[in-house]
Amino acid sequence: MSITKTVAQRPEHKTETQVVHETRTRSKSQRHGLAKIMSGYLIIILALAACGTNSSSTGASTGPLTMGVLSCFTGTLASLGESMLQGAQVAQKAINDAGGILGRQLNLAHADTQCDEADSVPALRQLLATQNMVGIIGPETQEISADSPILTAAKVVDEFQGGSTLFDHNTNPWLWRDSPSDSQLGVAMALYAHKKGYQKAALLFYSDIAAQTFAQPIQATWQKLGHQIVANVTVAPDQTSYRTQIQQIINTHPDVIFTQTDPATAAVIFQNFKELDNLAIPFVGTDVTGSDQYLKALTYAVASAHLTSVYGTSVTGQATDAFNQYFVARFGSNVQPLANANYAYDAVISLALAIDKANTTDSTAINGAMMGVTNPPGTTCYTYKDCMALIKSGQKINYDGASGDLNYNQYHNVFGPYGGFQTNTSGQEQQVMLLSASDLAAVTP
Repeated sequence: MSITKTVAQRPEHKTETQVVHETRTRSKSQRHGLAKIMSGYLIIILALAACGTNSSSTGASTGPLTMGVLSCFTGTLASLGESMLQGAQVAQKAINDAGGILGRQLNLAHADTQCDEADSVPALRQLLATQNMVGIIGPETQEISADSPILTAAKVVDEFQGGSTLFDHNTNPWLWRDSPSDSQLGVAMALYAHKKGYQKAALLFYSDIAAQTFAQPIQATWQKLGHQIVANVTVAPDQTSYRTQIQQIINTHPDVIFTQTDPATAAVIFQNFKELDNLAIPFVGTDVTGSDQYLKALTYAVASAHLTSVYGTSVTGQATDAFNQYFVARFGSNVQPLANANYAYDAVISLALAIDKANTTDSTAINGAMMGVTNPPGTTCYTYKDCMALIKSGQKINYDGASGDLNYNQYHNVFGPYGGFQTNTSGQEQQVMLLSASDLAAVTP
């Protein structure tokens, strides 16, 4: 899963002072920036004070518990937040219908990072000020670099999403990534194209740092499979024309183009390709290219004919059946799950089960229980209701979710299956190829 928007490489961890400095230097009014910073300090002080007292067991309170959903809800990649919230809401339905967490109903509070590190800081502080906060789902990878020092200081369990390879060897004990790394998505994209019989590939990504992380794993996998990269082009976003760069790609005669850009940039690129070669070369894109906003920018008809998006897919079986059941109960049968909603669903379910296993809202105890409910050994279970019953009976569980087995490694990362998806002319995504975890392992460089 790949997420948003920087041009220059940024370090994985930043101090709060560095993040505040970045926020104050943004192109907002000085008065607004100062007010945001001052209010942010007040909120974090209050939140840390609250976290210091959040070590009660179930007997201390009977009111609702709250999980935060921290993601992009505005901007060109607002679909990422929509997907995360949708999946969290499906999990909320499953949990509350089963009686809640420790007998208490689950509430969700969400805040908008705008897919930006500086804006994510006040958004995070807003969530930390919420009473009875037991954990946070999100944000995307880029923002977590700015947020991780605050989460660590507050001792809040966080299940973030996003694919940055910078977190492939994460050592922060409070961070858990429940969606696979872009290193695996890049492998999946190359494997899909290989299975389609393509031999020569071009890379076309925009200058966003998260998009740039795909180049290395795609190229390494493609070459391991015996194929050739004939062009590697990076474009600046939101230009009025890319004809020069596109002609450069066309001149190298690729069989396939690997890509990720924002929707507005993609609309111009696909129009230029149509003008220059009538869209003769097929595209294989990341999960971002499967968002409805991206597909609409191309038009469903163009996307249907020329684009395959690769992203994590639900596994078949009881966990996915449960997800679909609660999805229909929450949103109705006429609504389709958004790409990657299953990751947020599993994040909320697994965090709720960790709280049940810890039998307390103490954050340290919850964090210590995370692997105890997701990793083997244990009795395999697929729904919140069944897993919670096993915990109450004293059994060790192994939750397998709708997004995969959710087995965390020593770096708090997971692995899972991917699928190739194509839209129809009505905008409905349909899986056209399954890429299993074993398939990916076999071709990973």
